[in-house]
Order: sequence, then structure tokens, then C-alpha cells
Amino acid sequence: METYRNNTNSELIYGVNCPYIDIQWQRGQIYVSNAVLRLIGMPGGIRLLWNAVKRSLIIEPTDIEDIDGFPVIGKRYAVRGSLFIRSNTLIHEIWKAVDWDKTLRFRIVAKYNVPSNVAIFDMNDAVASEIPKNNRDSRPKKPDKK
Repeated sequence: METYRNNTNSELIYGVNCPYIDIQWQRGQIYVSNAVLRLIGMPGGIRLLWNAVKRSLIIEPTDIEDIDGFPVIGKRYAVRGSLFIRSNTLIHEIWKAVDWDKTLRFRIVAKYNVPSNVAIFDMNDAVASEIPKNNRDSRPKKPDKK
């Protein structure tokens, strides 16, 4: 976070050092940035705890063998060290409580609780953005062979 303290621009920048998650209804997916994993100490796994009353999602570090956790290895662990979690059940529970637009992506920045070593994501702080469209249809077509 030191790079953000030295930044003269007051605008929030989502980069390498900003711990955030992205939630998408259409894919049933939660993207956890690498900064979140570094914030809680690069655990072997993480556990997601949803609190519908407070409308918050908590990510806590767990062991890689935890039954209720998601391991931070393998297919879910992307090349850049970020984590993609598919959980339609959790996404449905979140949308019941927050009533967001299903066509948008929502980004939430973490609040870190030092004594319990957890990252807390308050859904009231979510920022909505459009999901980038697939550009396959707009590619230039090859010329017809004569």
C-alpha cells in the first residue's frame, strides 16, 4: 500500500497493491485479487463467510486441507496469483440480500481486521461497472478467396 500513499492523484487505483474482489452474477464467480491473499498472509486456502444481516463477506485464511475452504492452488489459482471462485449458491445468497443489477460486475475493496486476520468486504461499498463485451464478432473478416 506504500505506493498509494506516495501517489499525488487522489483517485482510487485498482492495481497490484489494492485488495479487492469482483462479483459477477452471470458467471456465478468471485474474483479475489492477489493483494487480498497477501493481506491475510498468503494462506494455503481461504474460507468465505457470508453475513446477510450485515451484508458483508469475510475472507479468512485456512489450511489447504480445510473442507469448507477453497485451496489457493491448481485451476482456481490464476497465473498472476489471483483466485477465481465459482459458487452459484453463494452468489444467489448475496443477490437476495443486496438486490443488485444482474448484468453488472461489482467491485468491493477490503477492510482488514488485524486481530482476527480477516478481510471484510462490505456490500454497501460496492462499485458497479459493466462487464466487458466479447469482441469476437467485431474482428475483421478474412477476405473472400477468388
